[in-house]
Amino acid sequence: MRSILLVVGLVALSGCIRKIPGTEIDDNADSRAILDVMTAYRAAVEQRNAQALIDLADPAFRDDGGSSNPDDDLDYSTLYTSLATRFQRIEDVRLDMNVRRMEFEEGTGGARVTYTYTLSFKMPTLSGRTQTDTDIKQMLLRRTEESGKARWRIVSGI
Repeated sequence: MRSILLVVGLVALSGCIRKIPGTEIDDNADSRAILDVMTAYRAAVEQRNAQALIDLADPAFRDDGGSSNPDDDLDYSTLYTSLATRFQRIEDVRLDMNVRRMEFEEGTGGARVTYTYTLSFKMPTLSGRTQTDTDIKQMLLRRTEESGKARWRIVSGI
């Protein structure tokens, strides 16, 4: 009888986990901190601010640009020059993001964030028309301790 009550109690408690409004993401300190990183990422892209993106990145940052072509690969040491060059070519940047899922990797301090995005921008050297890109993407983050405070940093997925 005790085990049945325990199971019923655990099931009831599992239904009490709060979700971030409008999502199926658990509302806790880590998920809120990751959403703050995603918001800062969006703002940095829209402002074309390479330094702000570097401030969000982990020193172990590596990204293959979603392709097998090494020309678009980024790492922490080349991030500033690569982003600054890319940002110089675009104008009127707008980025809409919708975080769909967060998966935490227990024991590693990592998280995988799946999100949809719509990016619109102009590339005056190619066309006066606004370009648009929409896709589903993943960003990997790592939880670090800095001055006794937890902080999430981007490891891949810019």
